[in-house]
Order: sequence, then structure tokens, then C-alpha cells
Amino acid sequence: MEVLERAQELEIMEKTFIHLEIGEPDFPTAPHICAAASSALWSGETKYTHSLGLPGLRKLLRITTMRNSDLN
Repeated sequence: MEVLERAQELEIMEKTFIHLEIGEPDFPTAPHICAAASSALWSGETKYTHSLGLPGLRKLLRITTMRNSDLN
């Protein structure tokens, strides 16, 4: 719960961000995500990743976020 508490502190300071630490979505998982998850499981990708995540995914997320947010 430390993450949630820190998020609440930041919100009080009027910082804006998207909560990804807890919760249950109120919509179904998109079919292409279900298919990708199923494929990964059947190919043996069943272990935890590094705590920092997958390097390729992190790079893609950074590039996409910078492009979509007009950041340098």
C-alpha cells in the first residue's frame, strides 16, 4: 500500500498521473491482448520479468509516451 499512499500524496500536491498500482477494470480485456497472453503462455513465457520490466517494452513505451505527449 506504500505505492497507493505515495500516489495520494502526489495528488494532494496536484500532480497528474494515471493509477496503475491497484484496481479492477470495468471493461473486458481486448481480444488482441488475450490472444497475445495466450500465445506467450503456450510458448513458455510463464516466469516473472525483471522488476524493471522488459527492456524492449520499456523502450517502446518511452518512445510512444514521448511522441504522444510531445516531450523531448
